[in-house]
Amino acid sequence: MNKTFYEKILENLLLNLEHYLPILAGKIIVFLVICFIWPKITRFLLKSLDKALTLKNNDPLLISFLKSLIKTVMYIILAFILIGIIGIRATSLVTILGTAGVAVGLALQGSLTNLASGILILFFKQISKGDFISSIDKSIEGTVQSIHILYTTIQQPNGPIIVIPNSQIANASIINYSRNPYRRLDLIYSASYDVPIDKVISVLNQVIENEPRIIKNDPSKPITISLSKQNASSLDYVFRAWVKKEDYIDTMLDCNINVKNYFDKNGIEIPYNKLDLYMRNNLNIDNK
Repeated sequence: MNKTFYEKILENLLLNLEHYLPILAGKIIVFLVICFIWPKITRFLLKSLDKALTLKNNDPLLISFLKSLIKTVMYIILAFILIGIIGIRATSLVTILGTAGVAVGLALQGSLTNLASGILILFFKQISKGDFISSIDKSIEGTVQSIHILYTTIQQPNGPIIVIPNSQIANASIINYSRNPYRRLDLIYSASYDVPIDKVISVLNQVIENEPRIIKNDPSKPITISLSKQNASSLDYVFRAWVKKEDYIDTMLDCNINVKNYFDKNGIEIPYNKLDLYMRNNLNIDNK
């Protein structure tokens, strides 16, 4: 009995499935195995790199950058391997990407800029891990935690972690407060016009003498206490002294407390906005 047309098609389909099903199953198994072991290989490489670079006392930011770069490269390689397993040739993929090069280049322009900026930051060593930095406009402020191929993580003083593109740091005017081991306190204190200038300066000097964290007797780090400004209702005194960078915040806060206590103890008034009201009583007496 002659086979119908549809029976022949079904027979060919079954033969093809019988031929390709083991191949497909093998590809699926290889696909899953690679997806399972590749992250483990990546973690092993990252741990080995971390251990090797740490033993050589390399910059922690360089370590985090290289780890991020290797992780990215490993996943790109994984993508090409999986594409090859599926059956798409890598050369064909590269050809497609090359044809769409302009679009891809425009899409990756920002990422490439951040990558180049990260390399420049590491090369010129503008910042290091643990540095407290701030931009001129205060839009960036905090302690540097790590740098990756596209972004840098910074912990703000109040705790949150912010993620900033590398290009913003590379192109901004950054103040690095941690490079110099010392910082200067620049404080302003106000006193009443009724208090002699010499008395206020003497009291502020007592605050300095009783603050052990302030650096004294070092010509390169002078202490300055002087009248700086005459306001409408008060005199402003500049208070400048040097401390170690790690003591800056605590010393500043303690100085503010101590100045208030010393001013109260010595009868020095700290001016505040107030209104003096004078009433004039005119009595008109008519003698009749």
